[in-house]
Amino acid sequence: MEKLIHLDENVVHLHVLAEDSEDIIATLSEGLKRHQYVKESFLLSILEREKVFPTGLPLATMGVAIPHTDPEHVIRPMISVAVLENPVEFIVMGSENTKVSVEIVLMLAISDPAKQLSLLEKLMSVFQNDAAMSQLKNAVSAKELVEILDKELNQISVE
Repeated sequence: MEKLIHLDENVVHLHVLAEDSEDIIATLSEGLKRHQYVKESFLLSILEREKVFPTGLPLATMGVAIPHTDPEHVIRPMISVAVLENPVEFIVMGSENTKVSVEIVLMLAISDPAKQLSLLEKLMSVFQNDAAMSQLKNAVSAKELVEILDKELNQISVE
């Protein structure tokens, strides 16, 4: 079975200190660019999109954000993840100025628009799984976080 998305420990960051949402977006974007997942235009595009279509999501136990932008700024698909040391505020998706304190940011670099909906649906199901979210938040290494997210997103089953 083909994976929905491959994950890379090199773009997973734990215990991140960020000033605000733009700071963490820049940090994640730079990592994606450094590892050749996105183009130079990705950061500006994602910041502009976040102003018009905010991506903060209040969950039962924490806030998350899923900043993303158009496929033409992506070279290879990837999700970059940051678990923040201290929450930063993002505007709630679908609102103009309601804010949510975000503890985990999952930056989506999607190159195939057809896969975007499937990935968003999978992410929403992970977000509704309090145990999985707690595991992500408390992961002690990038490797552990990748294993948890890979299992949740790609539903690896042992037959």
